[in-house]
Amino acid sequence: MLLRGSGALSYEGGYAGIPMLNQFALPFLVLGGCTALMILKDLFRHPHPIAVMNIIWPLTGLYMPFIGWLAWWYLGRKPSRQHKIALLIHDKRGQNANWQTIFISTSLSAAACIFGDIMTIPIVTLLKQFAIIPALWLQAIICVMISLIIGLLFQFLAIRQREKHSFGRALLLALKTEIFPLLIYQLGIFIFMALALKFVLNQQINPLLVAFWFMLQLAIMIGFLFSWPANHFLIKRGLNPAV
Repeated sequence: MLLRGSGALSYEGGYAGIPMLNQFALPFLVLGGCTALMILKDLFRHPHPIAVMNIIWPLTGLYMPFIGWLAWWYLGRKPSRQHKIALLIHDKRGQNANWQTIFISTSLSAAACIFGDIMTIPIVTLLKQFAIIPALWLQAIICVMISLIIGLLFQFLAIRQREKHSFGRALLLALKTEIFPLLIYQLGIFIFMALALKFVLNQQINPLLVAFWFMLQLAIMIGFLFSWPANHFLIKRGLNPAV
């Protein structure tokens, strides 16, 4: 979730934090990009049977450098492993709340939040060009709405392919599945970015700064931790058929 600085969205000024942060941030971001590309390359040879996961997995590598690759290798690459942890079969007894299924479900919320955060930046910038400075709460609403739309689309497509439900049934299940964990995910992002803006970024949202993207990358990982219990709660009660 994106926050603005005091008074208005600010792109002026530079990053005044510790210089060592940039030195650490750039390799971390590059490693995330390389991890995403490695997964994407491997997907051409070993595509995931649930089509939407072919989008989710490279994004997982983007905010989880190297760990995302390990997760893909262990959870997504081998069909036998997918079936072993019941990623393609909805356990209606709600007893499949192992870490593998929770990881997969949470990664879907993460991908939706990534789209929401990235797409909010040009929207807010465009509004600024028309002398419209959106308030903090409006930026939050824009980000959350985009994330919800993308998250619901991802869940809907996965449910339709996996369980062959009707359009209405799949949409209803997607609503029940995605809204709660995604809102918790955005809460984690919001809290981390608020702290990062205050103590690291000098109240500036500047997409030209390496440190900004590094903070956003860390915020996505923090949101992942926030959303984990929410997905565990839903899966344990059979309300979230993991992808």
